[in-house]
Amino acid sequence: MAGGEVERRPLASLRVVVTRALEQAGELVAALESAGAEVLVYPMIRIVAPADPGPLRRAARSVGAYDWVVFTSVNGVERFFEELEAAGLGAGAIRGRIACIGPATATAVERHGARADLVPQRYVAEALLDELCAGRDLRGTRILLPRAAEARAVLPEGLAARGAIVEEVEAYRSVPDAVGAGELRRRLEAGEVDVLTFTASSTVRSFLESVGKEVGRAKVAVIGPVAAETARQGGLRVDIEASEHTIPGLVRALALHFGREREA
Repeated sequence: MAGGEVERRPLASLRVVVTRALEQAGELVAALESAGAEVLVYPMIRIVAPADPGPLRRAARSVGAYDWVVFTSVNGVERFFEELEAAGLGAGAIRGRIACIGPATATAVERHGARADLVPQRYVAEALLDELCAGRDLRGTRILLPRAAEARAVLPEGLAARGAIVEEVEAYRSVPDAVGAGELRRRLEAGEVDVLTFTASSTVRSFLESVGKEVGRAKVAVIGPVAAETARQGGLRVDIEASEHTIPGLVRALALHFGREREA
């Protein structure tokens, strides 16, 4: 392959698996295909409604009472604004400030007519916590946190420890999707996969439960340190970790890794 073609399509000839929920896979699939990869989509999770939608519904209707609304995922944004709109309200009902864990989440907020006031430089809960606490007295501050049922406790616990009044509501659940697990396991055993990609700890956990930790010759690529830690704890090696914890960042990390391999 000519040098220019390698630069334009750095993942050409590679077969890459996407494990995101089917309804969320499009952005990553498009970016990988643009970089030349052959993409196989094997969703390891499905996004479903909360077991009890009542708390999210009530929080949306009373959103004007909160000083901050903190979003840690695009899914949380979409589910919250669905409830807001169902109540006949719009972005204008949010009287407090909005914090988002990263740029994709902030963009989702913007699509609904609002704007993120705070986005940390690193797109993890620890960085979001640090930014929210920096130079602020959070004692008595009312913070709404609509997010996944299985999300880590670091953010609500850290905010509460600083005196904030945190209302954490379940906006959605990520449940395992093992429909394609057998076929994916067969492909891995046959050496038909070059790269497995993981964009969340939930996809890692479901993969380990339904497929296992034997991945053959496939490289494991993760979007950031949280998914990486989940993988390692489960006995899954991590070969590639994006330094920018976004979909474009993950694709760039893949391009850089395989560019180095080809040079070697």
